[in-house]
Amino acid sequence: MKAMITTENLSFSYKDKCVLKNVSIEVPKGGIYGYLGKNGAGKSTTIKILLGLLKAQSGAILYDGRQFTEKSLDRIGNLIESPSFYNHLTAYENLKYLDILFHHGDDRISEVLSMVDLNSARNKKAKKFSSGMKQRLGIALALFHAPDILILDEPLNGLDPEGVHDMRKLIVRLHHEGKTILLSSHILSEIEKVCTHIGILDAGQLIYQGPIRSLMSNINQRVTVETNNVSKAKSVCRENGFEVTNDSEDLLMVLIPNKNEYNRMINVLSSDRIEIFSIKSDELDLESVFLTLTSHQTK
Repeated sequence: MKAMITTENLSFSYKDKCVLKNVSIEVPKGGIYGYLGKNGAGKSTTIKILLGLLKAQSGAILYDGRQFTEKSLDRIGNLIESPSFYNHLTAYENLKYLDILFHHGDDRISEVLSMVDLNSARNKKAKKFSSGMKQRLGIALALFHAPDILILDEPLNGLDPEGVHDMRKLIVRLHHEGKTILLSSHILSEIEKVCTHIGILDAGQLIYQGPIRSLMSNINQRVTVETNNVSKAKSVCRENGFEVTNDSEDLLMVLIPNKNEYNRMINVLSSDRIEIFSIKSDELDLESVFLTLTSHQTK
């Protein structure tokens, strides 16, 4: 799949602190790329470099295969945490003010307000908007010049559940319309619902990048087995190549990489006539996978 945003060995330091070290991301054209990392991992620094707000100290940035220049910004819309607009103006007036630069006219203003479900509030002052409406107005401003790429840094900040739901629907709709979206958020449950690809940054280094399905399928799942003979079950599991992480008087904990291995474990235990009273499998979600990956990194 062709990359719309590429960085090649991007590095950046503040004084003596290395914030990014040889970061090479590839955001596929038409994809939703979730860019994840703990506080201080370097996400915001990466985004500022992608938008030309900071200058990379080494490495390269490509948009659609071309070297980044100021002209590249014409193809990019962005929302960085809190949207910037004039609170004393209406939604329509904010976009009309922006149109001084772009000359797209009232039809485009109406089109963009409809895209973010704000047409009915077009004549309402922005200061009276809810948090969710303000975020959607911020995206309307980012979309006004018809960019190919959207870069959204924490667009879910401060939203209530209804606002998060509305923002999720909007992001999915923009994806279906062909936009390439780079999305950073701490709400990993929402990232899991909308993203096609994931990049995980830890201490300035990219430790995973690829389709979200591949990430979820390649992480070991912890299975707790209740049995009448833990000692024998432990030996049988290890003899058959399973990783036993813990055991107690009647419980055995085993790491299982996939469903086939899950079935094989049950079969080998049954073949040795080990009674299984119950099996509990921890359900994998993006948050648990993220914590597993980042907790094993050397800081």
